[in-house]
Parts: sequence; C-alpha cells; structure tokens
Amino acid sequence: MSDLERISEIVIRLAREKILPRFKNLAEGDISAKSPGDLVTIADIETEQALSEELLAMFPAAVVAGEEVIAAKPDLLQGVITAEQGFLIDPVDGTNNFVKGDQKFALMLTELRKGEAVAAWIYLPVSDEITMAEKGAGAFIDGKRIKLAARKFDPEKMIAAAHINRFPEKLKLMARENIKKFSRNRPAFCAGYDYIALTKGLKDFSIYYRTLPWDHLPGSLIFSEAGGYVRSLLDGETYTIHDKNKGLLSAVSKDQWYSIREMVFPGCFQDK
Repeated sequence: MSDLERISEIVIRLAREKILPRFKNLAEGDISAKSPGDLVTIADIETEQALSEELLAMFPAAVVAGEEVIAAKPDLLQGVITAEQGFLIDPVDGTNNFVKGDQKFALMLTELRKGEAVAAWIYLPVSDEITMAEKGAGAFIDGKRIKLAARKFDPEKMIAAAHINRFPEKLKLMARENIKKFSRNRPAFCAGYDYIALTKGLKDFSIYYRTLPWDHLPGSLIFSEAGGYVRSLLDGETYTIHDKNKGLLSAVSKDQWYSIREMVFPGCFQDK
C-alpha cells in the first residue's frame, strides 16, 4: 500500500470516529465561535488533533498544522509553507452546515512540498466518498480515475457554485445580477463539497472571493488533475498558497473560464 493510500484510510477512519458520531448529535457545549458566524465544534478540534498525530507518526520530519490551530497561532502557516514536507488540514470544511445537520461538509487534507500542493484528499463522510489527487498523476474517486467530460458552453443549462457575499460591494452587486444569466446558482457553503460536485460534473463552475488555503488547495488540485481549469479571478494566474483576496474561478476549460469571468464581471479584471 502506498503512502497516499494509507493516508486515505486514515482520513476515512478518523472521520468515522470523530466526525460522524457527532453529526446531528452536538451538545450546546460542543460548539463555539472563533469570530461572529465562524463556528468551531469539538469534532473540528478532535479530528485535527488526531489527524496531526497520525501524520507525524508516518512522517516525523513533516510540519503539520490545521485550520483550528492556525486560527490560534497564525504564524504556524508559514512553517507549513516553507517545510520540505508539510500537511495542511481542514478538519470539518462546512462547519456551519455540520452544525445545522446539513450533510454538505468534508474532511480535507493537502500535502505540500516547499509550499507547492503535491497531493490532496477530500472525504465526504455522509456519502462515504474519498477523492484524492497527486500532482501530475490524476484524480481518483473511491480509487477510480475521474476525468472531466467535454461540455458545451450553454449558460441557460449551467449550474454555478458562486459564493458572492464576500466580494467588495460593487463586484457583489454586479455578480448577483449577472449570475442570473445562468440556469441556477447553488453554492454548498462548503468548498470541498462544491469541488467534488464540479469534478463529478454536477456543477459547471465555482466562484470565490476569499481563498483560504485549507479551503481551496485540496479542491483546486483535485479539479485541475481531473482536467479542470482553476485560476485567480484578478489576474488569471495559477492559484497558490500565497494568494489572498484575488478571487478564484474554476471551470471545465480555459475557454469557458474566460467566458464565465466576462459574463459575471464584465470588464473588471485584466490578466498580467
């Protein structure tokens, strides 16, 4: 068994042990807020700690950190970025959904080498689907290679996952109006869930303004390895762990990416 397969097994096991037993079963004291509207639960904390311990047992020289510990100690992210081998954990992506009893949440993990994402995992605990990718080697759902099928650009039939509310006011108002040119906008409010929907062809594109690395490194690598096109809205550059407030658009092809950007934000962005 490869290291990637062993990590997949660990991710699945810990989600079953630490996350699923608390789904729709959280006590009042199991939930707190890092900031207004930004919830954290005992499942987030325990999963992050347990996965960190398992990864360090496998790779003692690695630097491992997750969203929750970084929230308390932001400088830890730099250690992951500069490490020869680093791991970045999002223990429960979509925590607000998890708290509400909505199944759209995920456990996500990214392996980095000197700041470059080289492998990623997204596990959807309720549907029991593990998706992983290795840079240059493709993307796999439950061990089966997945490749995006070519699709005609037809806005009237396209489903978006456009997360609009965090954009600056002018762009937000523009996007709210222009997204109506597409069939539907169905953001999951869980990046991991939406990236898997994109990879499976259930949605056609996603748009984000805030691009926290634990939210977007796993899905952007997986979707790219499946044949998708992921770039910064601001300048059309490849998304990296260093990007902040540049926005992010993912689409099935380069041509569709540019068409969608111009439809939603006409004349607003220019590539380098």
